[in-house]
Amino acid sequence: MAKSLCEKLAEILKGEAEQKKNVCMVTRERKDLKVSILGHPTQSDLVIALEFSFEPISKKNETLNLAELVLLQEEVNPFLKAIKKSDHIKVTAIHNHWLFEKPRLIYMHLESVQNPVEFAKEIAEALKKAGVK
Repeated sequence: MAKSLCEKLAEILKGEAEQKKNVCMVTRERKDLKVSILGHPTQSDLVIALEFSFEPISKKNETLNLAELVLLQEEVNPFLKAIKKSDHIKVTAIHNHWLFEKPRLIYMHLESVQNPVEFAKEIAEALKKAGVK
């Protein structure tokens, strides 16, 4: 995948781009989250990062798009309502990762095969509607 396209996707998603072989990885930290696990503050990307990957496939102008989002539980339903408008994006999992974390965090997995810019724009818009900063 072209580096400039990867950087464009990162700009749309308000994240940082990293090219790994032919896969574009975009990571966006939730700097607005103040999280503790077992009573200890954490800024680990394992806890507060939204992660996206875009991988070329045989279809022209389309990629395999994957995402794992960290959401506050009150952001889950507004995000789902917004993302259900997409004809391509599938929600494949909604679950927790941690025990004894504050605030309560929910992780959502998404996948699609579509134009990567469209995927990024649809995700960015749904995050905005859910109030994710």
